[in-house]
Amino acid sequence: MPATEPIVLNFFGFEVAVSSADHDEVAFQFGPHAVRGSAATDQLRVEFTRPGPGGAEEILVRRGDGTPLLRRPFRGWGNVPPVLPPFAVLQDRFCLAQAVVLAKDGVTVALLGGPYSEQANVAAALAHRSWVFVSGRLLVMHRATRQVLPYLVPLEARGRSAAWLRGAGLPDGLWRTATSPVAGEVVLVRPECLGPVAPVRARLAPPTLVRLCRGADEGVRLTPWEFTAQTWPADGAQLLADAPTFRLELPGVSGAEEAAGLIDQAMSHKKGAPCLDVSTTAPAPRAGLTASLRI
Repeated sequence: MPATEPIVLNFFGFEVAVSSADHDEVAFQFGPHAVRGSAATDQLRVEFTRPGPGGAEEILVRRGDGTPLLRRPFRGWGNVPPVLPPFAVLQDRFCLAQAVVLAKDGVTVALLGGPYSEQANVAAALAHRSWVFVSGRLLVMHRATRQVLPYLVPLEARGRSAAWLRGAGLPDGLWRTATSPVAGEVVLVRPECLGPVAPVRARLAPPTLVRLCRGADEGVRLTPWEFTAQTWPADGAQLLADAPTFRLELPGVSGAEEAAGLIDQAMSHKKGAPCLDVSTTAPAPRAGLTASLRI
């Protein structure tokens, strides 16, 4: 693709045309969202610009008719809110929380934790149990419907989690490293190299929130625990007020598989375990991840 040709990305049913950006970096960050042969006329436009010699890179957001909406410094892909899609002009539609998000059989789970938590490793272990990646970095909820939306960006890992992933034989081209001025080296991993991903137009159930915490011993425990998730914008927290919340204690990366087993068992139990005191009928075929793929 020529460097002068915009990249078109589909997020949650609307399109964003990105110009003057590093095509390779955009493809790595947002590959499943790329659109080919788009004919949409109502795209948002995001232009990467450098005002002058020595000037910091900026983004300019425009409506499809060219009307400027927002100008911001570009400080990287991991900021909240991200520059793609331009959530800063869409905050009346969506709310965000930092989490790795997966889904299985109509249940959505958001793994929350600090920069050095084992989110990526627990998520990879859940993928081995047939959970599907919904987002590698952000929980995105639609304000009107409270549905969770796929945002298929790379997972981030640091410290011991990063070393564990780098030793897992990741395929070339689906991971890379970056340097953070605060956290040092960060390993970025495309979710599809760890497991299946949700369709970009999927609409998923409201989430169960699981906060990852470092345990005081070698045990792995999943227990109900009340907490309030930080969201952007801040008033988005009300959308999660009724979400089931859990605390996951684990000693480190060595507890990822056991932790995934506890989450898998607990979330399956939430849907209703069969009563073994009465005869059971054959289960109906599962409906899959989404009830509707409509925009």
